[in-house]
Amino acid sequence: MKRPCIPGDREAGVSTFVPLLDTEQAQRLPAGAREVVEYRKSGLSLNHIQGCPLDCAYCIRHTYGLWDQRQPRALLPDAEAVELLVSHRYFRAHVTPVQVLNRATDPFLPAVRPHTLAVLADLDGRGLRNHVLVITRHQMKPSDADRLNQLANLKVTLLFTHSGIDDKRIEPYPSQVAADSLKLMSAPGHRRYRTILYWRPLVPGLNDSDEHLARAYTLSRLADATVFTGLFYRDQIARYYRASGKATASSPPTW
Repeated sequence: MKRPCIPGDREAGVSTFVPLLDTEQAQRLPAGAREVVEYRKSGLSLNHIQGCPLDCAYCIRHTYGLWDQRQPRALLPDAEAVELLVSHRYFRAHVTPVQVLNRATDPFLPAVRPHTLAVLADLDGRGLRNHVLVITRHQMKPSDADRLNQLANLKVTLLFTHSGIDDKRIEPYPSQVAADSLKLMSAPGHRRYRTILYWRPLVPGLNDSDEHLARAYTLSRLADATVFTGLFYRDQIARYYRASGKATASSPPTW
């Protein structure tokens, strides 16, 4: 079953959509991947769409058994996913921090973008004033700023994942895209959302040179704030690095 894209969102004049899994397909997913709403990072995370073609080697998808799922697929329609979120036992209107599609896809992939915007519009239309975090490394468009500026209640923060890693084995998708998106979305003089330079993963010997630091500092001047963190090196990710020759059996990746 395939659900068409939300009206009004077009990529190169072609409608986009995320295929909707049927019940049998959804049940075949690992247990963690079937959890649409989960408690993560001091808030609730909504992840009814999963799958990403960007292939960042350190992706959290490894830990959910979703590394091989490159095409985004939906477990639920957007409206049902939002209803699950706001009816969750830990959700508190105007209080609970929320993250949208931050586990197993990029919320601004062409096919995923209309769903991200629909979820935000739904939450905003309910008069909710919760803080909402949206993490992306993808190319954003001027129309994205226009849509986000239409939100009247939500407190939206965009985090732009930028590492500066040039090794295509680790990060095939260029960091320059996130840098350009940060510049674009930070430029409007009046905006109802905030922007953050999300510098990750910061790995000694890989992207901590003076040149990397200088570039990150320059980008940080564009954003409202900067966040940085290291390599998320769970067992599943470590096994992937060893199997692909990116690390030894006894040590983390050195590159």
